[in-house]
Amino acid sequence: MDTHVNTIKQTVQLIQEVKSNFDIEITDSRDPQVFAGVVYSDILEKITPLVEKYFGPASKPAGKSAFITNLTDRFAKAIGGIRKEQTVFRKNVSSTLDLYCAFWPWGSNPVKTTVRIGVLGDLQENENEICALLK
Repeated sequence: MDTHVNTIKQTVQLIQEVKSNFDIEITDSRDPQVFAGVVYSDILEKITPLVEKYFGPASKPAGKSAFITNLTDRFAKAIGGIRKEQTVFRKNVSSTLDLYCAFWPWGSNPVKTTVRIGVLGDLQENENEICALLK
């Protein structure tokens, strides 16, 4: 459990670093995400090394198709699928809990990208880890 709590704490730390180091317009968060903000797309090259420090390389880089993943992966299904132009970083905490960071370019305004950092999974099953984090 301590490993899970530390992993979740690191993701919260990433959120704080992104908010304090980059010009990001905070948007409303909604489940399953914890944080959402909009940046100009040219900032992504500066944010990416910070995200990789916590998550490692992207599990789905921009430009790579996620067709099969969208059909078979519970994580991809839960976030509504992954498009080719999107980048997703994912850290599996347990069999039912994932942390993620995603870059979602705006189709209507390609110079803007939403950065989402969140928790996805069965929060009831992982209640002890989440409660320990919030203490």
